Amino acid sequence: MQISAMAALVGLPEEKVAQIAAMVRANGMPDAQMASMMALATKKGVSPEQVGEVMAHLGVERAQVRRVMVQQGLMTAEGAAAEEAAEQEIAAARARDERRDRVVSWLKKAGVILFWLIVWEVADHVIDNRLVLAGPIRTLQALGEQVVKSGFWTICAASFVRIAAGFFLSFFCGLALAVASYRWRILRAFVEPVVSLLRTIPVVSFMIMLLIWVGNQMLTVYLAFLIVLPLIYTNTLTGLESVDRQMLEMARVYGLSKWRTFMYVYRPALMPFLTSSCKISLGMSWKSGIMAEVLATPKPSIGKEMSTARTFLDTPDLFAWTVVVMLLSVAFEKAFLWLLRRMGRPMGWALGKKGE
Repeated sequence: MQISAMAALVGLPEEKVAQIAAMVRANGMPDAQMASMMALATKKGVSPEQVGEVMAHLGVERAQVRRVMVQQGLMTAEGAAAEEAAEQEIAAARARDERRDRVVSWLKKAGVILFWLIVWEVADHVIDNRLVLAGPIRTLQALGEQVVKSGFWTICAASFVRIAAGFFLSFFCGLALAVASYRWRILRAFVEPVVSLLRTIPVVSFMIMLLIWVGNQMLTVYLAFLIVLPLIYTNTLTGLESVDRQMLEMARVYGLSKWRTFMYVYRPALMPFLTSSCKISLGMSWKSGIMAEVLATPKPSIGKEMSTARTFLDTPDLFAWTVVVMLLSVAFEKAFLWLLRRMGRPMGWALGKKGE
């Protein structure tokens, strides 16, 4: 029910009804105040059913509405019990539908995955050459053999730390450069050509130059940094420039501090751009990082194991390490994006008290 319809029904100005609705949603409504409003509405010819609907749309819980209506004689106790039972039944039906939809969605995804696994296994049997292709069964066998080895987790941790370090370095440097370029236009004039250059230089050129400059142990970190930095910088700068100028002017008029202006104005505009860039950057950091490890073969690393599998034409091991990379990449992406979504939520607790 719209505010205008409720105002016309109870005979009050729309502004008054909107104010009451805001107060109810913020602080609730005492039973005594609700009882007086119900009495006033019924005197104006509003039916008990319409009174209950108006109260519910104002934000009052249905249980409280029924209780007060019973006290005022606008609803019988049996009618209130029947309505509550009907609401519970509707809620239970809705919950069942949601569970069914989730199960159906999961089954569809599982079915698609199972279909392609079967196609993969059939292709392995048709080709029947372990040097060319390893099916999911042989890949899982190879993965099981790798997991029980003593150095497996050390290898995974070493690659994870290198790639994560490169991503976080590019993330924070990209943020800092974007903020500085947004604040000082002269700095942006110097940074933009470098960022454009980083976007155009082939990845293999980066790999060769960094291999000469920093050696094989640090190649992964710096390559992931240089590949991801332009994405973070460009999207962050775009997000900052998308801020509504009228909102900034309002923040200035009301005397908001720089911290509050960032939290209230800049952060909501920036987060969608930052999240979008991170979704792409996380995948690219893992692709470029593993590529660097395959070339530089630092010890220990997943890339070195993949390079060894390539040398000995051990396709099942190569597929097994590819699965490991995929799992680590997905886990890192999910964890970081979850943290980013948390940072994008309202943070009233971090703004301080009124007047500070």
